Formats: sequence, C-alpha cells, structure tokens
Amino acid sequence: MQCSLCGQYSEEGEFCTNCGAQLVPDQINTDLEVPGQKDNDDATNENVGQESETPNSSNEFVEKLKHDAINFGHFFMTLVKNPNEAKKANDSDIVSAIITFVLFSLLLSLSYHFVLNAIPVGFFGNASLFDSFILPFITFILLQILIAGLTFAGTKLSIQAATFRSTIAKYGAYLIPFLLLYAAGLILFFIGLSALAGILFLISILGLLLLVPTFILLEQPSEGSDRIYILLGLYIIVILAFALFSQSFINSIIGNMMDTMFRGF
Repeated sequence: MQCSLCGQYSEEGEFCTNCGAQLVPDQINTDLEVPGQKDNDDATNENVGQESETPNSSNEFVEKLKHDAINFGHFFMTLVKNPNEAKKANDSDIVSAIITFVLFSLLLSLSYHFVLNAIPVGFFGNASLFDSFILPFITFILLQILIAGLTFAGTKLSIQAATFRSTIAKYGAYLIPFLLLYAAGLILFFIGLSALAGILFLISILGLLLLVPTFILLEQPSEGSDRIYILLGLYIIVILAFALFSQSFINSIIGNMMDTMFRGF
C-alpha cells in the first residue's frame, strides 16, 4: 500500500514504514465507481434493450400474421366443406371475415377493370387505374361493411342476440360460397363461357347484397319487429346504396373521359 503522506510503498500493515502514518487500505477496484459510468452503463443497457425489442416486435408481427393466416385457412376450409357452419362465426373470426371482404372486393375490382378496359372508347381514352380498379376496390369494401352494419341494425330491430363484430364475422363467413362462385365465374368467362359466367356473377352479387343478410336475420327467433318488413326495408336500402355506388363509378369515368376529350381541342 502507498502512504497518503509521504508516498512510500509499504508491505501490508497498519502504519507506514517510512513516516509512521496510519495506512488506509485500498478499495477494491470493483467497488470503485468512475463518475458518469453508471449513467453510461444504464444508457448502454437501454440501447441494448431497444435493439432487442425491435427483433421481438418484428417477430411478434410475423407470428401474428402467421396466426391470422392459419385462422383464415381453417375458417375458409370449414366453410367450403360446410357453409352452414357460418352461423357459428363469432367475434374471434372478424379478421378472417375482413380478409374475405378484401378478397371479394379484389375479384370484383379486377373483373370491373378488365371489362372496362376491354370496351373500345375511341378518342375518349381508357379509364385510369384509379377509376377502374382502386376506387371500385375501396368502394366494394365499404359497401360490404355498410351491408353488414345494416344487417346488424336489423338484428337489433328484431331483438336478436348479436354484436356488431359477430355480425361482421357472420357476414364474411356466409360470403365464402359466393366468393367461390364469383371466382368460378371469372374462370368460365376467360375460357369463353360468358353465359354461364354471367349466371354465376349474378348469383354472387345477389348473395353479397341480399342473401347473406337474409341468412343472418333468419338465424334466430325474432322477438321484435317482423323480420319480413325488416328484410324488405333492408333490401330497398341496400339496392339504393348499390345503385348510388354504381352511379358514382359511371359519373367518375364519364367525367374523366370528357376531360380527356376537351383537352384534345
């Protein structure tokens, strides 16, 4: 140890061999704390924690996607084999129902896009991608949510035990057979069987607009308003909504064509 008075190094003992001053034992290095070291260590640990959280968050997101994909696969295959199982859909199936909405909207928008671009429009020019695909895609999703919401309102008027989430789930579940019919119609259309494809398209659209709400409202006994009147009112509102959406498509396309025409002069 080194004497704090004269600086002489001495062997182990209580007093300095040079000046006789009492020696103070050195503190163990591990007990020494450099000023600011604790803060640096905390900051380092925090950075390590943040770095470890990023992979964990990514892994959780990937795992959630896998979980939702597996659930949808089970949801889809169950309803393909037995469509009547749609009546058992509940709040936990809402993600699978929304995926069904997206897939149906995608098919509807793609067919709308192909048909629209197959029509010769001369010097008016073809409709833009936004008008022929993106706008219909968004609109069809909103239309399905609107119909599901109207169906939920119908269940409340008939005093049935239902929640908005469960109604969304049931609507998506009952859509699966009509989604398959529409996909089959597209295949028939591309191989040249247009008449048969048109029949499948018509059944699919009727299922989307009218049949699925009917299935949901007829599941449970009604203790409120008569379901016949509820369904008639629902049909009228849904058909009007579909007509308004269709008119908005047509107006948008015609407006763009007119703009293109006038820019040419």
